[in-house]
Amino acid sequence: MVERHIPPPLRFLLAARRSELHGLESLAVTCELAVHVSALVHALQKERGYSNLTLCSAQNGVPQDGKARTLSGLAQESARVEADVRRFLDGLAATAPHAGNKARLLNCIAFALFRLDELPALRRQVRDVSVPADEADARYTQIISSLLAVVFEAADSALDPGVTRLLVALLNFMQGKELSGQERATGVIGFTNGFFTDPQKARMLGLAAHQARSFDIYAQYAEDAALQRWESIQQQGQPVERLRDMAQRTSADQRVDGTLAELWFELCTARIDAMRDVESLLAQALARQCERRIVETRQELDDRQLLLSRYADHASGRAPSMVFSVQSRPLDTPPADGVGSVLERSILEMMREQTLHMQRTDDALNTVRVALEERKRIDRAKRLLINQYGLTEQAAHERLQRAAMDGGLSLADVARQVIGQLGPN
Repeated sequence: MVERHIPPPLRFLLAARRSELHGLESLAVTCELAVHVSALVHALQKERGYSNLTLCSAQNGVPQDGKARTLSGLAQESARVEADVRRFLDGLAATAPHAGNKARLLNCIAFALFRLDELPALRRQVRDVSVPADEADARYTQIISSLLAVVFEAADSALDPGVTRLLVALLNFMQGKELSGQERATGVIGFTNGFFTDPQKARMLGLAAHQARSFDIYAQYAEDAALQRWESIQQQGQPVERLRDMAQRTSADQRVDGTLAELWFELCTARIDAMRDVESLLAQALARQCERRIVETRQELDDRQLLLSRYADHASGRAPSMVFSVQSRPLDTPPADGVGSVLERSILEMMREQTLHMQRTDDALNTVRVALEERKRIDRAKRLLINQYGLTEQAAHERLQRAAMDGGLSLADVARQVIGQLGPN
């Protein structure tokens, strides 16, 4: 179709639909990035967990029994997945100048790559047992947090409500899974020592509570298949719950067998590995939703092009349809051939429908983004605590967690209080 025969308002109507299609195609790439990142996060969580177990065992004089070989294999798998992610990002970088609203996402990717560059040195220190278990755990956690920030920005930049819902579900599930990994690490340290200190007990309680919060948000936005899989995992969680309770009852005078660290690690690892199945189901749902929306939008664009082609044929050599020359005739004067009024009503309906579609999309996005706004508040509160008191990111997060536990509040409510106290007036 030669679009120069179509009046400018209709050309821009088509351009708006093409822009939506382009945005969906770009969003599909962003969702693919989130899936790649989730695979890398899972690999690093496994490596971090076994690094933690290895360091705790070595520092307490426990025989390694081939742990070094297992850890080496996990590190190699992480490196392989990281290489896949970097190849994908190389392709993404080629289109970055045309990324539109992706500046924050690209900045997060740059920071995550900076953190990933620290992995080789950290692995050498773990292999040589020259780094304390809690320090290695914190450094792995920092790397993983930078990757989770990429998924957050992917969700925050998504402009389709259906896709955004699934990205929010994936983000919160990944966050809950990451908190599970941090709980596993804290448990290994405590059980290896034979008892948990009061700060360790508080951390365990906080991690369990905030896992529940993340999984509750996930359940609001996930599809049925992923929800059912998660419910089946939860039904098998009683052994972990019993060990959680046992940890809270320990003290320097009431110790437990240090070999429970291995049992705790195995139970938590089995649970975290099962969570990977849920992430895979979410990834499949994301791919389906992106493809469905792209197909629908392409069909809608084709339908509009067909209608406007009919308009161009009808209007060729004559005055444009009365929708654009309404000032030149009385409103109740029909066109001579009776065709223009049908096209006029169709085009007006198309424009009204597109306006309503955009309004519905905005309303749906605003509803879904409530969970993302909570995450933004928490991140802002952590930055304020870091700047005000010179804390590390993990220490700032733990301070928010303790305040939430002590006050019986949600993390988002505590973050709002911190922002009110420390934020600029």
